Amino acid sequence: MAATQDKLKVASFFSGGGLLDAGFTKLFDIIFANELNPQAALCYKHNIGNHIVVGDLTELDMDQIPWADLYIGGPPCTDFSSDGANEGVEGETGKLVWDYFRLIRYKKPTAFLMENVAGLAGFHKSTLRRLVRDYQKAGYLVTVGRMQAQDFGVPQSRDRIFIAGFLKEYGKRFIFPLPTQLRKTVRDAIEDLPLPDTGKTVAGTFPNHVASWTSPTPERLYDVIANPRNQRRGMRRLEWDKASPTITAHIAKDGREFLHPYFDRRLTVRECLRLQGLDDSFVIPSEVKMSQAYRLVGNGVAKPVADALAYALNSQIKKLVVQLDLFDLIAQ
Repeated sequence: MAATQDKLKVASFFSGGGLLDAGFTKLFDIIFANELNPQAALCYKHNIGNHIVVGDLTELDMDQIPWADLYIGGPPCTDFSSDGANEGVEGETGKLVWDYFRLIRYKKPTAFLMENVAGLAGFHKSTLRRLVRDYQKAGYLVTVGRMQAQDFGVPQSRDRIFIAGFLKEYGKRFIFPLPTQLRKTVRDAIEDLPLPDTGKTVAGTFPNHVASWTSPTPERLYDVIANPRNQRRGMRRLEWDKASPTITAHIAKDGREFLHPYFDRRLTVRECLRLQGLDDSFVIPSEVKMSQAYRLVGNGVAKPVADALAYALNSQIKKLVVQLDLFDLIAQ
């Protein structure tokens, strides 16, 4: 256990582009991260640090993974999402929640946090119950929380499930942070941005603010508007004075579901980042393909939600350490 006056140590898994980790850098010392996608890892290195290892978690030697006070991670959620494959634990990505569980069970960090889509508590709630049961058998007191990003000042409706656990020996369960009263809209997030670049630059005052007609093309956009089909959503334009709908990785393939409130184009990557609560200091480097940039943003955790979780975990874990140290002193 790290000394309470020092920063607690964190190891991160399924780290993506670092959106969840961005909320933990201020209060924690992130010593290790792992991500399969090398493009996402480039973004992680640029914004979080060089401690990320690119590769398949299932192929890493667990004994080479450092112990940390807290393990955090968001196994890919496609197989638990109604917008994705929705195959549950039988799907290729659905199985990864168990790889994460086996890692926790083996390494025994003081605490862990796992993020996933709300579908894990809906259609796939049997998997959630099994996860909770198995984490408890592995020696953790577990709490499940459902956090709506909009309740934490994020200009986006983004409903996510979090599973948090503390080792049973500390005798406490994690208490999730309470929602704030702050509400933001699409206008609050992106109205001040200038017209986007039309090239491939990511530099400048507003990096990653590049307009691309790649998907949808202008012709495709106007055609679908003029001739609606039997499509699940068709064209969807964001509204200035409301929160954005959930930004998903699908925007990388087809941006028609996330059209700018005024202009006839999909959102830029910078606009998506802002709708995730990130400021303009978070920059996706030019080596990352635009499709991959959209994907890593859509797969990430909203920054204010990550901030709230980091603050709550930091304070509660440190209290656990102090209480256990006092108990040991009294016992002596």
